[in-house]
Amino acid sequence: MTNQRRGQDTKERILEAAGKIFAEKGYRDATHAEICRRAETNVASINYYFGSKENLYREVFEHLTRQLRHLYPLDGGLPDAAPSEKRLRAYIHAHLRRLFDPEHIGDLHQIRMSEMFDPTGLLESLLVRQLAQDRQLIQLILRDLLGPGVSKVDLEWCEMSIIGQCFIAVPGHKDGGPRKIFGLDETVVDHLSDHILTFSLAGIKAIRRKNNRQSKVTKAGSG
Repeated sequence: MTNQRRGQDTKERILEAAGKIFAEKGYRDATHAEICRRAETNVASINYYFGSKENLYREVFEHLTRQLRHLYPLDGGLPDAAPSEKRLRAYIHAHLRRLFDPEHIGDLHQIRMSEMFDPTGLLESLLVRQLAQDRQLIQLILRDLLGPGVSKVDLEWCEMSIIGQCFIAVPGHKDGGPRKIFGLDETVVDHLSDHILTFSLAGIKAIRRKNNRQSKVTKAGSG
C-alpha cells in the first residue's frame, strides 16, 4: 500500500470514528484520544489530517451529508423535465426514506439534533447552505404546481405543510412519539409518500383555484 493510500485510509477511519462519537457525545464531549483510539491511529492524526477538531467536525458533517444525498437524493434521480407531481412525490419519498434509515443517517440526525439543542455555531453556515439547496428544489416544483404569480406566502406555506407532514416521522422520542401513535415504520414509507402527495396536491389545487378567482376579480375590477 502506498503512503498516499495509507493516508487516505487513515483519514477515512477518522471520519467514520468521529461521526460515531460526535453523534453519541456531541462535539464538546468528544475527545481527540477517543476518536483516534476508535479509528486505531495515533492521537496526533486529527491535527495532521484535519488541522483541528473544529475542522474535523465540519468535515464529518459534510461527509455524512454527501452520503445522505447519494443514498436518497431529493430529486429522486428524475430529470428537471419530469412531471411536477412525480418530482414532488420523489421529494417526499426521499425525506421519509432518510428518516427511516438509522443505520445510514442516524449519526447525521444526532449531530443535527445536538446543534439544535446545544449549538456550537461551527456548522451554522453549512446548515444554512444545505437548507437553501433543499428549499430551492421544492420551491421550483411548487411554483410549477401553484402556477404563475403565486405569492411568497402561499409558496412558503405549501412548502411548510409538506415538510411538516414528512417530519411527523422524525425519530428520537423516548416514548415512541408520533411514530408509535400512528404506527409508522419503514414498511409504510411508500404508502405514506402517496398519502402525503395526494393530500398536498389537493391543497395545492385549492390554492391555485383561489388565486385564479382572485386574479379574475382583480382584472374585472380594473377593467
